[in-house]
Amino acid sequence: MYTISEVSKRFNISKRTLRYYHEINLLVPNVNPETNYRYYGNTHLIDLQIIINLKKLGITLDQIKNMLVEINAKDTNRHLKNAIDLEISFIEEEIDKLMNRKNKLLRLKNGVEINPKMEHFNIQRLLEYITEYDAGKRNTFSSQDFTVEEIEVLKNLPNLDNPTAIDSDLRELLQMISGGLEKSDDLLEQQIYTKYIQVIPPLFNYDSNLEKKYFDVLEESLLTEPKVIPFDQAFFNYINRILLKFDDGRK
Repeated sequence: MYTISEVSKRFNISKRTLRYYHEINLLVPNVNPETNYRYYGNTHLIDLQIIINLKKLGITLDQIKNMLVEINAKDTNRHLKNAIDLEISFIEEEIDKLMNRKNKLLRLKNGVEINPKMEHFNIQRLLEYITEYDAGKRNTFSSQDFTVEEIEVLKNLPNLDNPTAIDSDLRELLQMISGGLEKSDDLLEQQIYTKYIQVIPPLFNYDSNLEKKYFDVLEESLLTEPKVIPFDQAFFNYINRILLKFDDGRK
């Protein structure tokens, strides 16, 4: 048998913590009714080592208490496996929550990188969009707007909600457009158009009708549910003006 002082020293754990474990019935020692001293046997030491190691795994004391019950029950292996499986399911649920938060933050970062001088109003719109709309559904297209063949092409478009899906050329184009919205000139517009022709048509298999239809649908979606990170009407007006100005070269 070991005193509380001996256990405290052996496991480098405070006597206060051991008393707390006793109070919550996590680790209940033998108590001398005459002296009120606590004594711990070998089974207590094993349980304490299990408690310490499970805590290192991030498991709460309440969960550890339940797991110790399973460990000390008959058919230990089956009960312990069930307890571990249950804890793993809790961890996976937390991972899903954290990944969801991470993805939303990445989407916000992506929107800010595309438009580094975004005004407060548009930041607020972007935040609303990120919190309300599921990024996994952004690349869905209605059969009312597109044919089956067109939808197959559109499925391969980069998801602008996903930073990893946007290559450097597309990101540069979007940033150029963002800069042009603030202060445009003929040279910049020509550069934007040149970059646009380099980047956009290949995404649509050089089908100019599909390209136009797609951007018309995106623009219309501003009135209902945005289908990509929300470009405002000024964005579409600006790019449409550039295309009208220079697109004769593609005809």
